[in-house]
Amino acid sequence: MNQRRVIVSNMVGNQQKGTHRLRYVLEPQGEAVFHQFGVGYEEFESGPGNFTTAIVGWPDGRVESAPVEHIKFIV
Repeated sequence: MNQRRVIVSNMVGNQQKGTHRLRYVLEPQGEAVFHQFGVGYEEFESGPGNFTTAIVGWPDGRVESAPVEHIKFIV
């Protein structure tokens, strides 16, 4: 089976010069192997909210779920 490689990014807050505000940007964290899509949820007062995730495996053997907007397939 041919496994697809992805770049996984995380949101990182960088303080803007001269202010106390943080500017959040996606910064690449590394290359991983995409396994499949999954489903995550978050509880709200009005009920659960479902969202799509990507299940990825890191070179050191860790497996994690990442928001789909935080991955980029390597062609």
